Amino acid sequence: MFGFLSTSLDKAVVFLGALGYAGVFWASFLDRLTVFLTPAEIVLPAFGILISQEKLSFWPVMIWLTAGNFLGNLGLYFIFLKGGRLFLEKYGKYFLITKHELNHLDKWFAKYGDKIVFWGYFIPSSGRSIVPIPAGISRMSLSKFSLYTFLGSMPLNFLYVYIGIRAGDNLDRIFSFLDKFNYVFVVVLIVLVIWHVYCHGAKKHLTHE
Repeated sequence: MFGFLSTSLDKAVVFLGALGYAGVFWASFLDRLTVFLTPAEIVLPAFGILISQEKLSFWPVMIWLTAGNFLGNLGLYFIFLKGGRLFLEKYGKYFLITKHELNHLDKWFAKYGDKIVFWGYFIPSSGRSIVPIPAGISRMSLSKFSLYTFLGSMPLNFLYVYIGIRAGDNLDRIFSFLDKFNYVFVVVLIVLVIWHVYCHGAKKHLTHE
């Protein structure tokens, strides 16, 4: 799944190096806003490599990276805050999402929303990209979302940049680890979806009885 990253990383380093700090901001912004199109597993280590090559400096990179990440997450949050709920209330049945599930999501975020958002950004895979989506759908308060997004995003961003700085010959080994972790995440996600479909079907069966 991450097998293409080592070659893509070389291209990303050249491209982002030409863009400078503007590239740091826009790449990190689009990484969050577009969810999957600009994966952090390429973008952030590329920043670290550019720092190790002394083409960029560490703290300006972290400042622009944090700003881009935060605004991208905020944009995704607002998209689903304004339209996600209405869309799912109207078409959610086609995805096996009913108002019951939406109400359950609301209760979860009312009780654990701060923890879900904060710890969700620690998932080193595509999973952390979707954190703003349920937060927006459940209408989590902007102040809480902003605070825990800011605090939760920084540690893994720092780690990925540090990986790029220190990687050297260990880059393939690092991507191998990320590859395995991402597969674990996908398997867990599939199991949860199957469990949801099963419970949804069982509940519907009982209702008909």
